[in-house]
Amino acid sequence: MKKLLFIILSFLSISNYALAQEEEKEENAKQEPNKEGVVLEQDSSWLKGPQTTWYIKQDDWYKIHFEEHIMDSSYLHLHRYDVHGQNGYRYQTLGNNGSPLRSYWEGPTNNLNQTVGITGFDLYAQDISDWEYYNSYVPVTDFNGVVGQDNRGKVGGKISNNINPYWSVGMLFQRYSEPYIIGRDKVSNSYNAQQHTGFGLNTRYESENNKYKLLASYYQYFHEGTETGGLKVPELVNEDTSLEDLFRFGRGQLTNYFFEGASSFKWNYNYHLYHQYALVDTAKLQVFHEFSRDHYRYQYSNTTGTLSQNKDYYDLYNDYTVANLRLLPDSVLSDPDANLPIVTDYEYGDQPYVSLKQEYIDNKLGVKSRLGPTFWSGFLRYRYYKYQQRTAEDYLPVPVDNQLFVGGDVEFLLPKKLGAVTGHAEFEMLKANAYNISAKVDAKYLKGSFTLEQTLAPMMAQHFTTVFMSWNEKKDPIAKQQIYIAPQLPLGERGNVEVFGEINNINNYIYYDRFARPQQHDEAITYSRYGTRFKLRLGVLQQIAEVVYTQNTHQNVMPTPEIFATYEISYFKEFRDGMVSLYTGFDTRYISSFYGMAYNPVTQQYHLQNDYKTEGYINVDLFVNFKMRRAMAFLRVADIFNLVNQASGYWAAPGYMGPGFGISYGVRWLMFE
Repeated sequence: MKKLLFIILSFLSISNYALAQEEEKEENAKQEPNKEGVVLEQDSSWLKGPQTTWYIKQDDWYKIHFEEHIMDSSYLHLHRYDVHGQNGYRYQTLGNNGSPLRSYWEGPTNNLNQTVGITGFDLYAQDISDWEYYNSYVPVTDFNGVVGQDNRGKVGGKISNNINPYWSVGMLFQRYSEPYIIGRDKVSNSYNAQQHTGFGLNTRYESENNKYKLLASYYQYFHEGTETGGLKVPELVNEDTSLEDLFRFGRGQLTNYFFEGASSFKWNYNYHLYHQYALVDTAKLQVFHEFSRDHYRYQYSNTTGTLSQNKDYYDLYNDYTVANLRLLPDSVLSDPDANLPIVTDYEYGDQPYVSLKQEYIDNKLGVKSRLGPTFWSGFLRYRYYKYQQRTAEDYLPVPVDNQLFVGGDVEFLLPKKLGAVTGHAEFEMLKANAYNISAKVDAKYLKGSFTLEQTLAPMMAQHFTTVFMSWNEKKDPIAKQQIYIAPQLPLGERGNVEVFGEINNINNYIYYDRFARPQQHDEAITYSRYGTRFKLRLGVLQQIAEVVYTQNTHQNVMPTPEIFATYEISYFKEFRDGMVSLYTGFDTRYISSFYGMAYNPVTQQYHLQNDYKTEGYINVDLFVNFKMRRAMAFLRVADIFNLVNQASGYWAAPGYMGPGFGISYGVRWLMFE
């Protein structure tokens, strides 16, 4: 903690001390439409505004792109403040602000590294490859804060400052919090469940002759809090009370598996360095080096005093219970009136505890070149990997092979800025058990991609030991193939229309069965997706939609919704030459009902269930987004159908209700001083 505090104070001291930039004459200018095409902002200062705030990502320097990106100052979908909404509602959740996220669809990961396999919280963290390294004339602050329904909160922002024209530093902070929920109601404002806190520092540097460039970052996050286990549905549903009746009950009539005592903790920190040097000219031939050091830890525990009241959940999944249940036919397991042989005298120890720890060091070295529109690169990458498990009584290191990769990238820029064609290939050389070959077209009238990939089975799906449940079985690598094609019709300022089709094939698919144990499917899974995405603006009315139809004949191991649809219709109006604008409307979504995954808090994994269906509900949110110069604010009234009929609702996951009606409001404020 002292080390982190020292880094922060040193960082801020350097930033403030070096703020010696000469102000130039201010010019009035009207900002061009940003990348979202929503905002036309009248800005009174040329030197102080988004139009003089640029950024690059690591891939821009890696592929020797010469243009930088202009800061996004839009407020499109500002009301979608939660991570679920920011990612288009394409994920199953537990209906709360810090929920683990699971994509409705499986696809290539583009990650050949050995992994732990706890992925539900990845989208809350800053993606190192997606970090924005700013370059601006004046210090930049991008602040956001939200008071969400039932005390769901969000606060954070990022700060960037140029030390001199060639060196800048930045800082990022983000915190999400959620209340402890029973059904759809919070227990109190002070009783929080999961909380996510992320903090990072970054810097970019380039020499005056433009030959040497460097990007470096440090990032860490904590995701911690109380687990609920979901509602005790088997005890709540009886002859007088159906599953649908539970939506009209309040927290006084509902109970969770864990009211207290069960908690989880995830901690991750990463050091990252990328730098390059031009040997010939500034682009014709370069060498580059990339270094990453990452540490990840997960733990789950249950306090001694609450074990007796929480063990009824653990009894459902302990090793002896599962051994008994596997002997029964499916007809008995699916019978809600069956008397299943649950083992209740299982010993869980004084304080059930499990901890996983992953550490790796990556070193990547290569050469690259750009000649006009053509880019190529070749590299070697070595990964040192360490994985271990720990229980309250024992320490269990797991032997894991290190990895050596050979690969490269190509890119060809199409004429007249119509887009680009890219390709990537990477192979693991020591065991020859992982590879990725992919090609992508990202053009004005066409998007498409092709991927061949084989990745290693996650460590958690192979080795896991706790007093609750355990397994130790090596899994084969997972092979995935995908073809994606999406013709587009650009309509200029009016928007864009896209139709797409996608075919996926997966071999050796790994899933968690109804007993929350990992299994490897022995048959190939083929499924396809078709749909459309469009954004149309006619006068003051704007429509944004995404509709996806999924054809999947393997619902028994990989459940997916047949229909996924989001649709937003809004009114957009500017006042006082664009200085003030209003953006208001309805944001709707519908996911067809299906046997969505259940969630096990001990393993932090979604797993199969066929007791009852999730989703199948039309969500309609009313929102009002307002902007005055660089200050933005929103008001969102969620699920107005539930306001009309308080007994309506849906299951986000078995035992976890969708959030229902609620009011949220928040701000985003850009400051250039």
